Amino acid sequence: MSVAGQSYVDQRPSLGARLAAGPAEGWLSVVLLAVMLLAVAVAVDDGRWAGATDWGASETAFVLPAMVLGGLWGFLSGVSRLHWLVAHVVGAIAGGLFLIVAVAGVVSQDPSLIVRLDALMLSVVLFAQDLFVFGIRSSQTSVFLLVLGGLSWSLGQYAAFVTYRRRRPLNAVSATGLFLLAELSFTLKDEYRFLIVYAAAALLFLVRMNLAEQQVGWLRRRIGDVGSVSGLYMRSGVTFVGIAMIGALLLTATASSAPLFGWWRGLDSVLLDWGQRLDLVVGGVSSSARGPSDLFTSTATISGFWQSSDEPVFSYAPGPAGAQYWLGATYSTFDGRSWHQAARTASDVVAAGGQLLARTRDFVGPGPGLDQVRITVTAAGIDAPTVLTPEMPTTVDRIATVYTDGQGGPFAGAEFVEAPQSGQQYTIDALVRPTSVAQGALTEAELSSASQTYAAWLKPYVQYQGAVGQTTIDTADRIVAALPASQRDAFHVAKAIQDYLYAGGGFTYNTDVRDLCPSGDLVDCFLRVKQGYCEYFATAMTLMLRTQGVPARYVRGYLPGQLLTDGTYQVDRGAAHAWVEVYFPGYGWVRFDPTPGNTQNGQRPTVLDPGPTTSGPGGSEAPGISPGRRTFLAGGANGSPAPTAAGAVAGSAGSGSGPAGPLVIGVLAVLFVLALATSLLGRWRRGPAVAEPEAVYRGVARLAGRFGYGPRPTQTAYEYAGTLGDVLPGVRAELQLVARAKVETSYAHRPPHGSAMAALREAYGRLRLRLLGLAFRRRRGDQPRR
Repeated sequence: MSVAGQSYVDQRPSLGARLAAGPAEGWLSVVLLAVMLLAVAVAVDDGRWAGATDWGASETAFVLPAMVLGGLWGFLSGVSRLHWLVAHVVGAIAGGLFLIVAVAGVVSQDPSLIVRLDALMLSVVLFAQDLFVFGIRSSQTSVFLLVLGGLSWSLGQYAAFVTYRRRRPLNAVSATGLFLLAELSFTLKDEYRFLIVYAAAALLFLVRMNLAEQQVGWLRRRIGDVGSVSGLYMRSGVTFVGIAMIGALLLTATASSAPLFGWWRGLDSVLLDWGQRLDLVVGGVSSSARGPSDLFTSTATISGFWQSSDEPVFSYAPGPAGAQYWLGATYSTFDGRSWHQAARTASDVVAAGGQLLARTRDFVGPGPGLDQVRITVTAAGIDAPTVLTPEMPTTVDRIATVYTDGQGGPFAGAEFVEAPQSGQQYTIDALVRPTSVAQGALTEAELSSASQTYAAWLKPYVQYQGAVGQTTIDTADRIVAALPASQRDAFHVAKAIQDYLYAGGGFTYNTDVRDLCPSGDLVDCFLRVKQGYCEYFATAMTLMLRTQGVPARYVRGYLPGQLLTDGTYQVDRGAAHAWVEVYFPGYGWVRFDPTPGNTQNGQRPTVLDPGPTTSGPGGSEAPGISPGRRTFLAGGANGSPAPTAAGAVAGSAGSGSGPAGPLVIGVLAVLFVLALATSLLGRWRRGPAVAEPEAVYRGVARLAGRFGYGPRPTQTAYEYAGTLGDVLPGVRAELQLVARAKVETSYAHRPPHGSAMAALREAYGRLRLRLLGLAFRRRRGDQPRR
């Protein structure tokens, strides 16, 4: 048989013999790949994304053996004769069994495997119940750990298999590198040491793999002393890698990527939003994550670490009303670790100058006890579209989308349609409460005499079941029991809890409590260790009030900031804050701030003037109700919808306003898929845009190589066409045509024209279809997989 027609013959030794002799790429490549995988796995575990177990061990410790074992199987199957599909299926089964046992050991420490597996199954059931029945982010970590473990095993297996079966080391570096960069981008921990180790190993790995490829060419060209040339090549590569690493470290320490800064500032908000949506589905993430200054996404997770800086966010001239707290978002639902705007609805797109709160439950007009203020805000580091506003916003001079907690419900936040960039301004009108009694400030007497009967739409703001443990309930009960019977109204209860957290309970402000409350009920743990930052204080007060039947919500925003010499206030990232709002019938939401510290940015607890005794505007709503008894009117959670207001852009209600939006989106999606499918089908039938012989040959080799029939490094085009023709005799003529066109074009510089080019295109079209059949072809013993 001619050289061009020779069949695949099993010229490779057995797996045991190959392992004894070492891979063709050298054991150094295996060691370097292992170092890369170890660097990625240790970095992921160091992030402590799921926290620690009840016995103090990291919940992600199994990631390291998962990635290493996946890499080991990828290497063994890559150098074996296993069909690629069989190799991946066996690896998936082995990985699945390992992960089930490993995660079961995280969920339970019971010595019995059966008991641990039962605990894992129960955790998965609870996760599904939280997500699909209650629609909340689950605190169960089992599904998150299974997903993370699956990614880790798959990454290790893919990196090794694609290297030693497909000879594509760059794919392995790209996949593992992106995984590591994702970890470094979102964690707040200093993990760049892992990046340094990984980068050095990856560069050396690529040098070694390139050397292996070059050695084949040197042998074909009969270069005499291949060992000496290889040693020189490797030494040069190591020197280059060393210089590159040192230069990169020096550049990192002295330079900045300012040209990319604007691009990243726009991207990080998008990534954070995707992460929040994914976290709601997967659940379990409890580690502190890096994000932009946009603190006001629909989910606010309490991570145990509060990062701040003196980077300016915005500045403003306070005007006659003085410095203000700046509200960014309000939250109604707590799942034990995260706050959610569970029923977040885009209620309105409001034109510039329109009433922002007109379609919300928080809409009020100017009246006694409220001052109308107009403040101009200058953006400095605002890199998100959130409308920052004092207390109750009325209008803003830019188009904004208003979000509510349910259709027509309470105000949840607002976003600019076109956010102001650094240096740009926006002017906002708002209603604020005066600070002096002479100007109509609220008094203790007024709030303490407010009605204890609440509208039905406030029911979600007294829900706490499943979010706290018995410690929270007992602590709140003890504080209220210490009050005189005549002072157990909502105001005195709120004031007592605020005072307990702010000063009376012995709490300490601490921005890093990651190791103090690794698991269990967050609020219960906070009340025991008595350390935390604003998110802990505000969360504890909100839920303690709810245990007493007092409607309260969690708020994120900014403190007033620091006064500058020109009379303006500058608000930096260190002024980011969380506080509580308590609802009083007839008065609306009133701010309470139980967090001690940060007085330099204007933090202060709510302290009111006693004032004269009064029945209050809501006092007549429920005559005869005792101060400690609170009731809710019958009706749905949201009640009747809020009225339509002037200033709303016609037809601009949120996505939940009716069925037309999803229908239109669905139709457009179907049309897009059909157009894409038509385009891809046409491209498939046409073949490459320019049917050059070299491109056609590479296309055939690439497609066949994906199924294990790629050319060997020592084969010529004719030899490869002959051996592949033995596997697919029905297209032997087409393969020979492609090989001849490739050789004549590359070496004789005689590319085909006219009818010859048309014949080549037709041959390539037939080959592409027939080569797909290789995926289902059983290999004989004399046809080893590559």
